[in-house]
Amino acid sequence: MNVAVVIIDTLRYDYISANGNPNIKTPNIDRLIGKSWNFHKAFAASFPTIPHRTDVITGRYGAPFHPWKCLDFDVVTLPRWLAEKGYCSQLIHDTPHLVNGAHGFDFPFDAWMPIRGAEVDRAWITDSWIPMSNWKFDPLFDEFDVSMEEVMRIHHAITCYIHTNRGREKEEDWNAAKLFSTAAQFLKDNKTRENFFLWVDCFDPHEPWDAPPEFMKMYDKTTGYDGTIDPRSFHFRNNNNISEAARNRIKAEYSAKVTFMDKWFGVFLDALEETGLDKNTAVILTSDHGTNVGDREGKFGKAGPPRENESHVPFVVYMPGSGSGVSDAIVQPQDVFATVMSCIGEEGALPDGINSNNLLDIANGNIEKRNIALAGTSIGNWGRAGKDRIIFSAFNKEWRLGFAANPEKCELQKLGSMENIAQDNTAIVSKMHAEAINEIERRGLDPELLKWLRSNGENQFPESFQVTDAHPAPAGWVGGYWNKMYKSMKMPKKRN
Repeated sequence: MNVAVVIIDTLRYDYISANGNPNIKTPNIDRLIGKSWNFHKAFAASFPTIPHRTDVITGRYGAPFHPWKCLDFDVVTLPRWLAEKGYCSQLIHDTPHLVNGAHGFDFPFDAWMPIRGAEVDRAWITDSWIPMSNWKFDPLFDEFDVSMEEVMRIHHAITCYIHTNRGREKEEDWNAAKLFSTAAQFLKDNKTRENFFLWVDCFDPHEPWDAPPEFMKMYDKTTGYDGTIDPRSFHFRNNNNISEAARNRIKAEYSAKVTFMDKWFGVFLDALEETGLDKNTAVILTSDHGTNVGDREGKFGKAGPPRENESHVPFVVYMPGSGSGVSDAIVQPQDVFATVMSCIGEEGALPDGINSNNLLDIANGNIEKRNIALAGTSIGNWGRAGKDRIIFSAFNKEWRLGFAANPEKCELQKLGSMENIAQDNTAIVSKMHAEAINEIERRGLDPELLKWLRSNGENQFPESFQVTDAHPAPAGWVGGYWNKMYKSMKMPKKRN
């Protein structure tokens, strides 16, 4: 049995049509869901991009969350473990972080293929600042008085993006199109195999929310609108003064990017069926996190610590011959590891220390292994937060608890709602607060931090503590490697 894991960055659970959103067009993800197990209570764990991939590839929690750092070279990883079972592994990705800046996610794979064009992909330096052919200033954003070149230089998401995508014209030139076309070619080249592990890592619909005009016009029906995008919307989207019409345009940008990604994911599914590999290839599709589309304090984009909009993610498992349906079992990214091993008939062969549940076993009626999910950023940030601020989220099947060390400052929302009703449900808050502490202790939280949590933040915050059970980042390693180019590409001084 072959296995393909597809990670789609920044895809919200509720921006998939089959998950109950009739306003979003995702016919190809819906097609996969129709023959798969669809897990409705899947939540991010370590947040965001690189911490999540570390969760998946190691099957471990990170004590309790993985920080953003390069992958340890001596850690047990899913592709390395599969190699011992006779599997060859291929990484195909357009997520620059996996290999750029010495993150090292190519290392465990037998082969890897990068696709250029995503947000922080630093491919080229030039003084020729040429906007994309689908970019044009729109009166909706005219209150922001900057030139086209200035906005291309000042906004971090496009400083590298415009050079890497120079000359892009056709839909096929977008990075998501190239990614899934390449993945489809891999299937065609390996249609007789029964022992490949394929990891397809798609950065869309991550920012910039830049989709071709025909997809924009699906979601913005403004009379006379031609589907072009004003790049000022990328930089000024969270300005408090933007109009409602401008906000609606930005919402359309995210929806359009989701549908564009879905179209090209369909090319991958088509190849799976045309080669016959759908008969002997399991597919797991999920996302690292969601985002906010004007519905978290009016803001756009992800924020930490992650709330439900960021944490609630799709999780779909297609396994030939294993049935289909829905499950409300609580799922976290670590569960990819055991589920993959189950797909190849090696469910009893997990390495020591793996914190992973076989979702096929749970979907088919066996006892659930988890009653709470935790989602958060590196605990290295807790000291700055203090006892009264939210430091991570805890989820059960009904509620989201925004966890603060001081229970009186916790947030409580029903899943699917943004309304904080903690003050009216103190018993639920107290119960989930205690459960979250017990769970974070089980995941290996430093004992000194645990004492601070159990004191409801009244004890002095510890001066030093262990941030993760992984190795420290190498001396001199910088997580925000992409900032180097951003800072060096500012507007040059005018010459006399």
